[in-house]
Amino acid sequence: MKYFIGLDAHSSTSTFAVLNETGDCILRKTVDTSEKNLWNVIESINGERILTFEESTISQWLYISLKEKVDRLLVCNPTYVAKKSGAKTDFRDAIHLANELRCGHLKEVFHDNSHWAQLRTSVSGYLDIVQEIVRFKNRLKSVFRAEGLKTDENNFYKNKDRCIELKNDSARFVATNLFSQVEFLENEKIKYLDWFKNNQKKYRPIRNLMTIPGISIVRANVIAAIVCQPERFRNKHQFWGYCMLVRHIQISAGKIYGNKRVHGRRELRDVFIGAAESAMRTETTLRDYHDALRAKGISAKDAKVALARKISSLSLHLLKNNDTYNDDYEEYLKERKRLRLLVGQKR
Repeated sequence: MKYFIGLDAHSSTSTFAVLNETGDCILRKTVDTSEKNLWNVIESINGERILTFEESTISQWLYISLKEKVDRLLVCNPTYVAKKSGAKTDFRDAIHLANELRCGHLKEVFHDNSHWAQLRTSVSGYLDIVQEIVRFKNRLKSVFRAEGLKTDENNFYKNKDRCIELKNDSARFVATNLFSQVEFLENEKIKYLDWFKNNQKKYRPIRNLMTIPGISIVRANVIAAIVCQPERFRNKHQFWGYCMLVRHIQISAGKIYGNKRVHGRRELRDVFIGAAESAMRTETTLRDYHDALRAKGISAKDAKVALARKISSLSLHLLKNNDTYNDDYEEYLKERKRLRLLVGQKR
């Protein structure tokens, strides 16, 4: 018999709710969160065990700890979990997850326990620092703008002497500290660049990605870390959705109600848009592709997104085939496809 296990996990306690195939709750239990306690509860269930829990800060640890203890493990995306009415408790959250799993309503979040997990950890730390730098820079600009001072100069964030322009003593104190924090974070960011250079030597897919115009060492690390297993994407269209590079038209009763971007990885969208902007400044076929779109009357924004989609498709292809890019790469792909068709016809 199949048993559907909903786990509402926290750093201190974890609550289990187990449903059978008819939806009856046969077990509810709350234990202290530890590997041994979680194993004991799962091993007490005799039958085919299907487990789910929501993506969180401890989901990777849970995935590695429990993957071999169940027949199937699904880490679900909390964004797509249906809302429920009534009071919120750990047990109600767990039984709701188990029921949604039983009905097949959950959307899975990819997790990996291979060597790529280390790369994902370092990239996650780098992205956190970048986010913090942006936050502190925005705060710093707001301090100056509050007194009507311009902040559009190129070296603004490195020019701590501008604090003397602030008339307010408190604003001057805050700005001085913000300048120091930005400087500290920028230095920490450089340490990650050294780490990424080591990854470049260690992982061939990163080196392959860097052969694409616009893909720097940082972008290559981010792409490789987030994608991990390119085979999980059936085609480039699915990958575009994951990279948030396409929008879906919303239609009801034959009437269009605008469009909506697919929920995916914002980091990949930023990487490929940035790569497109860099490729537009090169003398390559990628720039020719962009210029051809602009010549057809396509807007600058749409042409840039189209180029980003093209670069993302190339990246996926290189990862799947462990290949490198050159400026005649598309001609090479066409020739290879033609040869494969000829071989197929002969067979």
